[in-house]
Amino acid sequence: MPFIAYADRGGIIGFGIRCPPSALPIARHLNIDRLKTVVSAVARHAYDNQTLLVPGIPEAVDGDDALDAMFSITSAIAVRLKEHAS
Repeated sequence: MPFIAYADRGGIIGFGIRCPPSALPIARHLNIDRLKTVVSAVARHAYDNQTLLVPGIPEAVDGDDALDAMFSITSAIAVRLKEHAS
């Protein structure tokens, strides 16, 4: 069963086996540790140094900017996961 990384409208990234209804999926992978490592490398850390954020979403002025940020991180993570698979 694949694990999923997801983000809410505020840009906060979470991990689980299901994407909550209020979030959008970022990536899926069978190995949760690899998924977290790759997402952490691309994400921005919040001030608490624990919370992962999608770069660009917290400061997005509208939904279009937020979606652009989601597409960017989704693409970056997909490339890195593919590199790790090789």
